[in-house]
Amino acid sequence: MHVVIERTLKNASSYFQNFFLQDYPTKGTLHSIDPRVKLLSTLLFVILAVSTFEPKKLIFLLFSLIAISAILGLNLRRLFSRVWLFSLFSFVVVLPLLLQDPKYPFLFTLRVLIALVSVQMLIMSSSFAEICSALRSLKVPEVFVQGLWLAYRYIIVVFQDIINILLARESRRVSKGSHMDLWKRGGESVGLFFLRSIERAERVQLAMASRGDKIFGIRSKFGILEIIYIALSLFIVLWCIVL
Repeated sequence: MHVVIERTLKNASSYFQNFFLQDYPTKGTLHSIDPRVKLLSTLLFVILAVSTFEPKKLIFLLFSLIAISAILGLNLRRLFSRVWLFSLFSFVVVLPLLLQDPKYPFLFTLRVLIALVSVQMLIMSSSFAEICSALRSLKVPEVFVQGLWLAYRYIIVVFQDIINILLARESRRVSKGSHMDLWKRGGESVGLFFLRSIERAERVQLAMASRGDKIFGIRSKFGILEIIYIALSLFIVLWCIVL
């Protein structure tokens, strides 16, 4: 049983790290669009998703986002590998309401899925520095952006530390052990994790201070791609309203 728990923790940490990780094996057209346009479009799509329970609007919005992602060069398999677990979890959470309203769990999960796909379209096509620069260009307070920047940098390292601790335990274990041993060693691992997290936070803060890490607003680079993307986003919004 405890082996299953450890494996679940390791897989969950790996999944959460993958959700926030930004890697670009290939770059498509979506990567070239101004991040401010993508940021505002993402916010618009999320608001659309959470503001309705009408199936036809949600289905239209989901397929529109999938079509945009495919046409503009995102890897759909990688996209859905990042969002399926959160969507499944949301379905399980609202599953008891199935007896009151059979449609509600599915529509709720669809809303969550659309919101996650929208966010991943932004994350997979823009570096986090570009996203933070876009926030600064949109007059978001610098204190908030700096905190977000530090949190993003740190959260990737935190999940990697969890994976490393679990792998280290597996490599040193010669027998399965009892459940009491699991709780004891688990407590030691949690303590080690918190100590490493504090030390890591201090090193990250000192490193950022020594390098003068500062978020600067990006320069305007509106072109034909940005105009097309804005027009496409507005078309989706208007069509959802009309439906």
